[in-house]
Amino acid sequence: MMSATAISVSAPSDDPVESLAMLPLFHDLSDKILSAVRENVDVRRYDAGQTVYALGQFDGSEFFAVMSGRMKVSIIEPETGAMLIEEIGEGAIFAMELAFGSTASDAFQQVSVTADDDLVVVAIEAEPFFLLASQRPTLMRNIAAHFAVELAARRFRNMAAEAAPEQRILTILLQYVERDAISGQWRVPLMPKHRTLAEEAGVEEAVSAAAVAMLIQEGIARRDYPGLIIDDMSRLNELAN
Repeated sequence: MMSATAISVSAPSDDPVESLAMLPLFHDLSDKILSAVRENVDVRRYDAGQTVYALGQFDGSEFFAVMSGRMKVSIIEPETGAMLIEEIGEGAIFAMELAFGSTASDAFQQVSVTADDDLVVVAIEAEPFFLLASQRPTLMRNIAAHFAVELAARRFRNMAAEAAPEQRILTILLQYVERDAISGQWRVPLMPKHRTLAEEAGVEEAVSAAAVAMLIQEGIARRDYPGLIIDDMSRLNELAN
């Protein structure tokens, strides 16, 4: 998943570089570096529900700093049709790894981005940013620190997953989720048996039954024989990841 490390920021400034300077990625940079950054950024504002990138439009040529509001990123898994949804809020840096020559260009075509509520982002051109970072050790230091935080967060999430077998069940269940072409609902058309989920996740069958029951009890999902309707896809993604 593309990175999105969030921190708290104050209201965005009319000057995009002044706004960016509030984020750790741009802390303690010289005026010369900030001036170079200014040449390749663009402040964009979106109303709630407005499309930032439709499916297939995102090409990795820029990345975002979210200055206020939230955006919703949806990524389709090509092989299964399942969709991962992530909400990215104020202070997040989204998809900066694209500036460093990611080769997952095909995956970018599976991404769509919308404004979850009124949204202000600073769009940063990836290629000039990469060139600037290669010439400015202080900026590269900040980038390295950013990715270190991302790596640590992912490692601890993975450790938590090892300690939480229910989470592994939900991760497997996500692979069965599809979007109904007519109703637009997220659903599992044919619910796999608890034993099947348990075997795929490498846990006891009782854990599988308990995880599915929890989804129903908390209103995240509901039975729709022979499948399951997912009423809160964001929450399911949060629990699974």
